[in-house]
Order: sequence, then C-alpha cells, then structure tokens
Amino acid sequence: MADKKPACVITMVKDDYFFLERWVEHYGGIFGREALYVVNHGGGGGVADIAAGCSVINLPGDFQANFDMVRWRLFNGLQQGLRGYYDFAIVTDVDEFLVMDPKTGLGLDDFLGKRRGKVTVTPIGIEVVHKPDLEPEEIGAGPMLGPRRYARYASEYCKPTIFNHEVKLSRGGHYSTDPTLKVFRNLYLFHMRFVDAGLFAETYGRRATQVEEAGADGDEAIISAHWRRKGRKKSPYEVVADLPLRDDFNFDAQVERMYDTWGPRGEGSEYFDFERDISKILMTVPERFFGVV
Repeated sequence: MADKKPACVITMVKDDYFFLERWVEHYGGIFGREALYVVNHGGGGGVADIAAGCSVINLPGDFQANFDMVRWRLFNGLQQGLRGYYDFAIVTDVDEFLVMDPKTGLGLDDFLGKRRGKVTVTPIGIEVVHKPDLEPEEIGAGPMLGPRRYARYASEYCKPTIFNHEVKLSRGGHYSTDPTLKVFRNLYLFHMRFVDAGLFAETYGRRATQVEEAGADGDEAIISAHWRRKGRKKSPYEVVADLPLRDDFNFDAQVERMYDTWGPRGEGSEYFDFERDISKILMTVPERFFGVV
C-alpha cells in the first residue's frame, strides 16, 4: 500500500487519566493524534476528552477472569488490521513510554524511518520507581522524568513493542512469535506505573476492588497479578527501598544476556523469549532524559 502512514500506536485505558494525558501528549507529539488508537475499557467519559483527536473504541467495563487473554486477542486483531494502513504498529500499556536516547538526536519517528525489511523492535526496559525519602514532592502536571530520576532495569519491559510484519503478541505483550531478536541499545521503554507512591496507592486500591468485585482475584484467574490483593507480600516501594544507588546507565551486559538466553519460551510454544532479569540496583536516569516524558 503505497500511501501508508508511518506508524500507529495502540493502548487500552480504564480511568487512568493521569497516564493517558501523558501518553496522548507523548505519542501524539511524534505521530499525530490521528495515529493513536485508545481502547476505552468501561467507556469513561474523561477518556474521550483527553483523547480528543484520537480514535477511541469504547468497550464494556466489567472485568472478567480471562480479561488479559481477551484484551491481547483484541490488540492482536487491531495491530494486524491497522498494519494495512501504517508501516509500523506500536502496542503499549498506557503507562509505557518509548524514548530514543536524546544523545542520538533522533526521534522515534526518525528511528523507524531508518528501518528496512521485516523487523520486530525490542527496546531496553526501564522501570521508574518513586523514592519518597529522596523525592518528597508529589508528581505534578509537568514532566515525569526529572521530578523522578530513579529506575531499575527490568527485562519484562524489554517487550516486542514495534513491528511491521505478521507477528502475534502473547498475553501481556511480553513475548511474540517472531523468532528473531532485535534489541536497540538507544531505544528505551520507560515503565511509569510506580512513578508516584500516592498515585499508585490510589490506583491499586481502586483496581484491586474492581478485580475482586468481578470475582477475578483467585490464583487461577487470568488477570495481571499486579492488581490482585491475594498473594501480595510487599509494595514495590518496599522492594526497592534498600537497593543500592548507582549512576551507571549502561546495559551492555543485560543486552548480551538477552541474546545468550534467547529461544522458544517452552517446548512446543509458538513464542520466543529470554531469561527474566530484574536489576538489584537502582540507577540514576541521566539528565539528558529530563523533560522528555
């Protein structure tokens, strides 16, 4: 199709207005709002206002025990269909932000414009975590990076996020059916779920109640464990509270491990992945990223 647009970006949201505002601003600033597709779980009215100019798809709001499976089936259908109109499809959660390292001088659109042939793009996953003892101010209406500068490497966010060919994503979007791994060292996925302790506590309380009311809180439920009270031991802030801090922002060893452990997810699986690797240190995000998200 000769007149394809460069890329579309797809997400789902359920009353996460804080992140949706930033998601629309970030990706809309790169590709234009008309290239953004927001699935509105529950049809909340605030979504339409924030995502004005985007394509908004309203869905029924009840959680199901197999919610994640149904959600990713929908995402796979959307991305496969939309690739008929766009060179690349990008699928992210609403709290995930793809960022080119500013030192390259490239935007995400520039980066994609340089890709040739069939490719599934894997970024380096960075989980930003609020440290209230060092960052006492609540997150404001402005940028998140700068007011928040502590993060850890997390392989689960090195996700096959961008693709321009036939590929299926697993539940959660953490794996794909592409047998070829392509990690790009200057492309980062900043995961922002834990960017503010107060915001997370409020969201977690609301979401966990919704999951319980839907009867989707059991171990057998196919829904993200992040939003279930059952089995929860520590908050993410307790987990990282005593981790050592370093200024290092180099991921050569982690990328090498990804390639070394790459292979089928399991015997007979159609998906491919690498070994799980979550850093035991917190790093300081370099100042060149401040204000980018």
